[in-house]
Formats: sequence, structure tokens, C-alpha cells
Amino acid sequence: MILINNNKINFTTFPNGETCVDGKQIKNIATNINNVILKYNDDSDLIKLMFVKKYLDSLNKKSILSITYFPYSRMDRIEGDSVFTLKYVSNFINSLQFDKVIIYEPHSDVTSALLNNCIVKHMSVKLLRHAIMDVNFDKDIDYIYYPDASAAKHFGKDLIFKSLTGLKQRDFVTGRIKKLDIAGELPTYKGFKAIMIDDLCSRGGTFMLGANKLKELGASNIYLVITHCENSIFEGDILNTDIINKVYTTNSILDKTNKKIKILDILGGNK
Repeated sequence: MILINNNKINFTTFPNGETCVDGKQIKNIATNINNVILKYNDDSDLIKLMFVKKYLDSLNKKSILSITYFPYSRMDRIEGDSVFTLKYVSNFINSLQFDKVIIYEPHSDVTSALLNNCIVKHMSVKLLRHAIMDVNFDKDIDYIYYPDASAAKHFGKDLIFKSLTGLKQRDFVTGRIKKLDIAGELPTYKGFKAIMIDDLCSRGGTFMLGANKLKELGASNIYLVITHCENSIFEGDILNTDIINKVYTTNSILDKTNKKIKILDILGGNK
């Protein structure tokens, strides 16, 4: 999905599958400096973005790009014969020559390093503040939970709370988690609240494993703070069980709603 100045751009498709761009719509809403938002749904959004930017260039209009979730963020390194697709997408964005590129909570620092004129907006800590107020989090007895050491390193430097960290052992053949231990100063009492924090959630299996461990340690209520929540969360157990009480996220990817999900809008009210 592409928005310009908070207006969703309408695209149609020719019979042969080519994209038809509504130039009249763009011309009517364009200003001297335009705020373009990319909410990535699939790869067709990238070519739509190119058409929009090139057309704005033809109108001699400047543009700032905001990408709610940067596509291919998981592919941020080369392992074996894997393709470094994040680098290629970043090169494509750079080739469009936006005046600024704003990205929300990148999966790693590799993304921002690959982009020109990049500004990073860290949303998970902002979401965490909302959750802390909403659930009456007590910093003296309640815990922040990091699902792995990477999350602890990424978020822990900005947070001064009691914390626990998941230590995962994966099966390198299947990719599944074989074992999960929890490190940190373990609670000696029952009834504490725990807020899990990370940047990206798919089906949520890792968070369910962590939540079950926290329950074993005596957690009474467990919450999940996640900037980028994929629609596949509806296929997992997070929303279909009572183990995790509420999910705090943004609409960077998510298109669906649920009574257990609280969304912070980053699209300016347009979806």
C-alpha cells in the first residue's frame, strides 16, 4: 500500500497484469514536499513505489519516504548460499533518491547502514511505555522479558527494569526451538507481571514458549510488546489461548483486529 500525504493511492491492473497508476489523483494531492508511506504487503508495492516516485519527480516535487516495515529485514546477512536480499532492496530504495527515508524499528542495524539519508524511529520502547501505564506495571516487582540475547542487547540498553532473557537452543535442521532456558535474577515470589518485548512477530511460537516458562516461574499476567506484527499471528496460539493477556503493536504490517490486540496507529489514521 502506498500513501501520499495521508491519502491512499489507487492502483488498477491491465488485463496482462501491468500496473495502472492514477496520475490525476497524485497530481491533485501532491505538494512541494510530499510524505510518501510504504506499507509493504507484497513485492508489487515496490514497483508501485517506483512509479509514484518517478511521477512525483516529473512534477518537480520533493518526497520523504516512510517505510512502516522494511521488507526483507530478516535477510540481513549472508549464510551459506542465502541471497542478501535486504541489500538489494536497500539499493533499490536508494536508487529512487528520496530526500529522506524514515524506517520504523529495523530488525537490525544493517538496514539503516545500507540506506542513504536514513532516519530510524524506535517504536517498541514507545509501545512499552503505553503497556506499562496500561497494566499498572510495578518496576519493583514486575519483569521485562527479552526472548533472546539479541533482543536483550537491542532493547536492554534503554530500559532499567528487572529483566529476564530467553536462551534458545535451535535444531539447525528444522529451525525449531529444542529447548528454552531463562537467564537473569529469577523471581522468588508468585504473581508478578511480565512484559515481553521484541521487534517482529509471525505466528508467535517463540513468545508462547517464553510465556509458558514465565507462567512456570509464577507470572500472573503476561503481555507482548511488538512493533511489527504479521497477520500470521492469527494462525498461532497467542490470540487463541489465555496465556498472553494482551498484545501491543502497530499497524506497520497488521491489517486485522482482535480484542486482545491494542494498535498504535503509525499511518496517520489511513489504512
